[in-house]
Amino acid sequence: PRLLFLPLHGLEVTNAIRQRTFHLRRTFGAGQRAAIARERDAALARIDHWLARGWLIEAAADCEEALLRAQSLSERHTERLGCRGFDLLHVALALDLECEALLTADRIQADVARAERLRVTLNTNK
Repeated sequence: PRLLFLPLHGLEVTNAIRQRTFHLRRTFGAGQRAAIARERDAALARIDHWLARGWLIEAAADCEEALLRAQSLSERHTERLGCRGFDLLHVALALDLECEALLTADRIQADVARAERLRVTLNTNK
């Protein structure tokens, strides 16, 4: 399926790739740095490729509206589920964009989305 790809997702995905690079460099010796850099570059290139192929669809959302909706979600769900603000923001954006489903690897984010009647695909494979 084609997936909406907001600037927020771009930040999260590319930062996660770079954060992994940081941790790998700390774990492995200097001799592995070139291989780690190649892995990072390949992962970043895949994101660009997926965008170019239309598998990820660049989208924009009204951040002010999403933040207001996230606050409302917080009032309804955080004391019961222990939600993080960023997870609420993701669900709020999905609702504001009238997404058919939410793809997540976070169980609590999935619970909030389900509570808001979004169809959820939870992928916890690491």
